[in-house]
Order: sequence, then C-alpha cells, then structure tokens
Amino acid sequence: MLAAAGLRRKGVPVGRKITAIAVAALALSLCGCWPDEGRPEAASTESPPPADSSMLALGAQDERIEADTPEPSPTHDAESDAEAVTVASAALTAYLRHDVPQRAWLEGLEPHLTTAATVALGSVDVASIPSGSPPGEIVLERDASGYLARAVAQTGTGTGTGPGTETFVLLLVRQGSGPWLVSEIAQSENGAS
Repeated sequence: MLAAAGLRRKGVPVGRKITAIAVAALALSLCGCWPDEGRPEAASTESPPPADSSMLALGAQDERIEADTPEPSPTHDAESDAEAVTVASAALTAYLRHDVPQRAWLEGLEPHLTTAATVALGSVDVASIPSGSPPGEIVLERDASGYLARAVAQTGTGTGTGPGTETFVLLLVRQGSGPWLVSEIAQSENGAS
C-alpha cells in the first residue's frame, strides 16, 4: 500500500502505470524484441534442420499406392483343357468312393472343390452316392469366358448311354490363372447331358 501511495504522490495513478507496462510487454513480445535477459521461454522460431533426403523418399513411397498389374483373362488352350480334365477326373473318382466314411469322403473331394461346393457336399449322405467305376472319357465343353468349363463324364458298367451307364456333369471354375476347381457335380438323367 505504501508503494501504491508513493506512485500516487508522483501524479501517476497505479492502474495506468501497470496498464502501460502490460501494453509495452505485449508489443515487445509480438515484434520479437525481448531483451535476452528475462525472456520468457517461448517456442523456438528457428526452422528445424532439413530432413534427410532418404527419409523424404521413404515417406513418398509409403504414401504412394501401387495397383497390382491385373492378370490377363484366362483362355482355353490345350494345357488348360488338360488341367480341367485332370481335376474333373480326380473329383469324380473321389465323389464315387462311397465305401469310405463321410469325413474321409469329403476330405478326398475337398482339394478339387470350391469352398461353396465343399459346404454343399458336406451334407450329402455317402450312402446315396451311386456306385460306379472311375470315369472313362471326359468331354470338356469350353465356355467363351475362359473362367468356366463343363466336363461330361460317363461311368458304370454299361456302354454308351445304355443300362448301367451313368452320366455326370461337372462345372469347373477358375480365378485368373489359378487352378481349375469343381463348383458343382450333377448326375444326368438317362445319360442325357
């Protein structure tokens, strides 16, 4: 209180003097003219050291999205047809093995089937599978897309389409240049495909 009274005696009100000091301090801080002594700790205005150029290159690579080169559409050729026939024959041979337990039957089929076909055949009663010999000649019907093929196979003890002969139709699919897989096995009535 004495100090305030001393300031009043000189004719300058205390409130105005404090306001003038605050305005001066604010002006000095805004223009960056603080004397080195008593300078409040402030964020450095110096620019950071330049980044390592290898770090910049890595950063740019991390942000760049590279699209995989699309695979060409598959086409039917002699090699592709041979693979499709091999898969169809193996799948049908495993399908006709009704003399094994359900689990073993499905495990024998699974490598040749799509996931959806495995699930669908998982509920089939093995006892309902007709007995038959392994498939003879398999006729492959190409689809224009290159992603699908249809295999027609005859099995049994008969000849041609006569009694004792069963005809099966297998739908094969593939993804790009991936392997052929059987998506459906159907028995044809009276040998008709």
